[in-house]
Amino acid sequence: MNYIHHALIGVGTASLGVLFAEASGAAQAAPVVLGIGAVVAATGAIATDLDHPKSFISHSIPSHILRLALAILTIPILATLATLLSKPDVQGTLTQATALVLGIAILRWSVYAVCLSLGLIGLSWLLYKSLHHRGPLHSLIFSLAVTIAACSISAAFGQSWAWGLVFGWGWLWHILADGLTKEGVPFFWPFSDERRHSLPGWACGIGRSLLSLAAALGILVLLYLCLRPLFG
Repeated sequence: MNYIHHALIGVGTASLGVLFAEASGAAQAAPVVLGIGAVVAATGAIATDLDHPKSFISHSIPSHILRLALAILTIPILATLATLLSKPDVQGTLTQATALVLGIAILRWSVYAVCLSLGLIGLSWLLYKSLHHRGPLHSLIFSLAVTIAACSISAAFGQSWAWGLVFGWGWLWHILADGLTKEGVPFFWPFSDERRHSLPGWACGIGRSLLSLAAALGILVLLYLCLRPLFG
C-alpha cells in the first residue's frame, strides 16, 4: 500500500467513526473541524512510514518544502554573499543578514521550514538505520505511545487533546492495513519481533478489499458531513 491508500484509509475510517458517534448522540461537528480532522488523520496515517527514508512523509514532503523555502531565501542569501565578498566584516554582515531574515515573517518561516525539513530527513535516516522499515514504529505499543504524545502536545499548545486521538487513529489504521499485506508487521514488539497479520493469512486479501471499500464509503460520508449544512 502506498501513502495515498493509507491516507484514504485513515480519513475514511475516521469519518465512519464520526458518523457512528453522531448516531450515538454526539453533537454534530462543524465542516471546518471535519476538514482539520481529515488532515490530522491523514498525517497520522502516513507518518508511520517515517522509518523509510524514501517514503512520502520523509522524502517527498520535506524535499518539496525545502526547495520552496530555499527559493524564497535565494535573494537574501545572494545579497549576503555579495556583501561578504565586498566587505571584510564577516561577523557584522552575518549579524545584519540574520536580523533581516528573522525580521521578515516569510523569510523567518522559510528558515524554520528548512530546519524542519532537514530534521525530518535526518530523523527518517536515523530511524531506518537503527530500527529498519516496518519495525517498532509499526507496533501496537508504539501506536499507543504516539497517541499519548500527540494528545500531550495538543494540550500543551492549548488545543483539544482529542486531536491527538485523531492522529493516533490514522497511525493505528496504517499498522492494521500493513498487517493485511504479505509482509505483515511486528504487532507485539518489543515482546516479539515476529511479523504477524491482522487477519488469518487466507483472509488478508478479502480484508484489504473490505478495508478499501470501507475507506471509499468513509470518504463519501465525509463529503456528506461537510456539505449537509448547505441542504439544511
